[in-house]
Amino acid sequence: MNKQVGFTLIELLIALALGLVISAAALMLFLTASRSQALQQGQASLQDDANFGLNTIIHDIRLGNLNTVQSSINDLSTYGGIVFRSSANAVTVTGTDRANLPITLIGGTVAQNLLSRSHGQTVGSASQWSGISNINTFSSDQLTIQYLPQYIKDDKGTLATTDDVWYGGFDCEGNNLEFTLAQGRQVIVQRYFLRADSNKSDNEPNQPLALACDAGYYPLDGSPTSITGFGDAGQIILKRADHFRVLYGIQNGANYRYVDASTYLALPAPRPRILLIQLGILGRSNQSVGNDSTFSDGQVFQVLDQAVKIKTPAANSPKYARQVVTQTVALRNTFGERGQ
Repeated sequence: MNKQVGFTLIELLIALALGLVISAAALMLFLTASRSQALQQGQASLQDDANFGLNTIIHDIRLGNLNTVQSSINDLSTYGGIVFRSSANAVTVTGTDRANLPITLIGGTVAQNLLSRSHGQTVGSASQWSGISNINTFSSDQLTIQYLPQYIKDDKGTLATTDDVWYGGFDCEGNNLEFTLAQGRQVIVQRYFLRADSNKSDNEPNQPLALACDAGYYPLDGSPTSITGFGDAGQIILKRADHFRVLYGIQNGANYRYVDASTYLALPAPRPRILLIQLGILGRSNQSVGNDSTFSDGQVFQVLDQAVKIKTPAANSPKYARQVVTQTVALRNTFGERGQ
């Protein structure tokens, strides 16, 4: 007679219990690793994108006041690196209208809401600056700069001069700055602002915003009447940003301080020279980082002089990593006590 051997009911229950414990532990490790990976990827993409977007602006700001005859920048410096005024909001000085852009440029082409603006000023709509932001209380700023590239004459490798061009690199939208000798050298105008991004995920909370750059150009010589290619939605240079802040470092006698565009333009004339620009971006990760309690909807961020709080998203919305990135940029040829 053969003896039958097998598990008792108690042994089977113990084996099942141990298997469940091991499976639960493995599942916890998997979920923890997945959350950690999502968090690390979110933080890495946030830092890369924010620093890339900011460095793009910094590179162009350092071109401001290049090849100009004036050593100082204020709201009336024609061809000055920072653009506060056009013919739309020019100031009359001793019978002459003055602005940063040539007065001959038509005001409708370069309306005030295409210039450097900040919280407290009247906002525009559509592709113009609208002060859009994902934070409470404050609207985002807009920075508009202009510069004359260091052009190189390109003879195209031929002896003929009819095909010669001026080459000045690329603008912030990736356009090739190449102009014929008949067109002459062109002054490049670029504005940086936040706008809504329609290319978004279905579950993104609040309104997905991106930092964009809109570029155009006008002739250096003659009496230009419009800026070519300026005033559209621009090219995105930072995919997600909830707030954009710009401050201007000014010299008033022996004193130095930082003000925004609204405060600067409200100062009595003649307004102080501008030496520096401070940029602050509240960047947001492209992908969610789960529902980690570390990322509170009530968190307060310090963006330069502003303490900002994100607009509360809908309940159970995915959470995102955020980081404030700031930079101070000295403007070219503005320090010292040289005259105009």
